[in-house]
Amino acid sequence: MTARRDQTIDMFRGIAILLVVLFHFTARLPAYALNITEGAPLPVFFGWVGVYFFFVISGYCIFMTLERSETVGVFLARRISRIYPAFVAAVLILFVFGLVAYIPSVPEAKFHVIPPNLLDVVMNLFFIGEIGEWVDGSFWSIAVEVKFYLLVALLAGIFHDRSRFTQVFAWLALVMAPVWAFSTFFSYLGSGPVTPQSLLKFLAIAPYLSFFAVGILGRQFEAGTKGTGRLLAANVVVSTIVVWIEAYSFELHDGWLTATICALAYAALVALFLRFVMGKPFPTIPGLSRGIAQIGLLSFSWYLIHENVGISMLTTLDLYMPAHVALLATVIATFLLAICFAALFEWRFRKPVERLAMAVLDWIGQRVRWLAPLRSAPMAQPAAE
Repeated sequence: MTARRDQTIDMFRGIAILLVVLFHFTARLPAYALNITEGAPLPVFFGWVGVYFFFVISGYCIFMTLERSETVGVFLARRISRIYPAFVAAVLILFVFGLVAYIPSVPEAKFHVIPPNLLDVVMNLFFIGEIGEWVDGSFWSIAVEVKFYLLVALLAGIFHDRSRFTQVFAWLALVMAPVWAFSTFFSYLGSGPVTPQSLLKFLAIAPYLSFFAVGILGRQFEAGTKGTGRLLAANVVVSTIVVWIEAYSFELHDGWLTATICALAYAALVALFLRFVMGKPFPTIPGLSRGIAQIGLLSFSWYLIHENVGISMLTTLDLYMPAHVALLATVIATFLLAICFAALFEWRFRKPVERLAMAVLDWIGQRVRWLAPLRSAPMAQPAAE
């Protein structure tokens, strides 16, 4: 991509992470849990849609990674190296942080109800925190990303034609989202943590596929691939409906009006993305746009470390200063931590981990014939007779 297009993608990430951070610090927990008695900041209750916008951007960027990867193995190695070093560091650091710092337990908000133990840490490292406890509640979306990578790798290994791959993924998303939506009605009738809805989320990432599909189709539409316009529009509609359903089902934020506002916030973000893939000039504000893009460059690290650390800071700062000042101080402090975290873990180990991942995938691909696509180099074609 050109520098201008790279900056636009980073601006998208910057907007998304700012929404998520503000949601967690202003609306994720009730004011009393943060020791706020008066003057609480206006809750950014729709900010959680930033996570779903991350999924859209991920679909766009991951498809470009796939296009530039010689094999499925190269694709997986690059994705593993992109997220795993920082994720491992975040799991371990935040687990220790939870042992020494105060993090409020708010059962009614399903926040830090049970402190994670060492077994939970191990399960987190394998992206299966749903079985136990996530060390940090934000980590659920990282597991969704990883499952998306695996699905992309599987489909890419089956459908070598990228246009065919896109159509299959798009239709899969359009089928799975309604199945998940239908299951939500039955989940209210069941009891316990395991419901059809939870299984579709955990095993098949069913409600999230349409968000990734919007990104993938957006990339194909941008490239001029025929037959993507209608599928793109359909997945935009379906993903917006998913946002509405999710918002309506939140225990702390029930209601038609709240759900509609959340859906409209997501639709506005997607409208910016569609404008981008259509090649229209992206609105820029001198100074501000570049600043948001710089935030976007650090969005992954900030996402990983902000929630538990920030909530812990807020519960202390809100005792001694006005809530708005405490919020600003916490946002700045967690962002500065993200800068350090990115330098120490996210960027430093990417290339070594990529080489290690390629070596492991090569070893597997050489020994298991049906996993040969995992090798980092394409198999040699037999010479023509």
